[in-house]
Amino acid sequence: MCFRLAVLWLCCCLALSAAVDDGWYHDERQLWAGIPITLRFTPGDEALGDRVWAYLQSIDQTFNDWRDDSDIGRINRAGPGTYALNADLAAAFALAGRMRGQTGGACEITVGPLRRLWRQAEKTATWPGEAEIAQVMTGIGAGGYRVDGASLTVLKPGVQFDFGGVCKGFAVDRAAEMLRTAGCTAALVQIGGETQVWGQAPAKRTHRLGIPHPDAPDERMWTRIQDPGAGLCGSTSGNYRNPVVVAGKVLYHIYDPRTGQPTDTHVLSASVAFRGQGRNGEADCLTKAMVVLGEPGVALVAQAGAEGLLLIRAADQRITIHKTPGWDALAVPEEAAK
Repeated sequence: MCFRLAVLWLCCCLALSAAVDDGWYHDERQLWAGIPITLRFTPGDEALGDRVWAYLQSIDQTFNDWRDDSDIGRINRAGPGTYALNADLAAAFALAGRMRGQTGGACEITVGPLRRLWRQAEKTATWPGEAEIAQVMTGIGAGGYRVDGASLTVLKPGVQFDFGGVCKGFAVDRAAEMLRTAGCTAALVQIGGETQVWGQAPAKRTHRLGIPHPDAPDERMWTRIQDPGAGLCGSTSGNYRNPVVVAGKVLYHIYDPRTGQPTDTHVLSASVAFRGQGRNGEADCLTKAMVVLGEPGVALVAQAGAEGLLLIRAADQRITIHKTPGWDALAVPEEAAK
């Protein structure tokens, strides 16, 4: 997939590299070009863990648009026509369609050509011209394809799908559903910047998730939030991972489908959290919409029933904080976070 290391949501309950042997299953791997994944659940069941890992490995075959032989890669390469979708693709297209409408088009899965255009510009250190961007934009948006259940019709040339802003959260939801169906009473499923938790952590307290400080993401947390009791679905996107650098100018790796431009790096990070379970796909989409929309995206997140935190670099280099009214209710008290 186009992304590499997404923002790490760090669980503060234990060292994630430690082996757990107290009734918990715990494993960490890197899949999909180095994306870090953590799977932890109880009661521990190695066979169940194997099934979940097998599913997670299959995500690459379905959604990796850099691979010509993946499901979505074959569709992108073939162009206009009608295609049968497997269950995951059908569900992901449905989710993306809902989120496009909910975000006013800020969340968009047809940005594949934009990503390729700007990554090529990075390689050549040459800023794309207006005509190049305009040509790519002809394939962006809802008018280029139609989905009817498990059937996709690509309507015009130039339409290429990029599920990079959807599939990590989607995969977390699917993996977590497998664990709940198997009777797991507590779990953490983490794929890059997407995390879903429920139940008590091994430390016998609620799960806590850390949001990296944008100026030192590998060294300290900006804040920590915790499961309020019924589970938590968290997503973070930060411009400090995998930036686009064109002719010395650093740009965000998220693209604005309305303009064809990468979003500006004054947006440092966007975080979304849903109380409950099974909503990481939505959270994944909403973080991208917040990056594209900026401050107005915070109100959009609140309207969706989630909590959001947006960190923006002001003109004087201060980090300004924009958040939904209920965000602070999820925060771990400062004395408990130490």
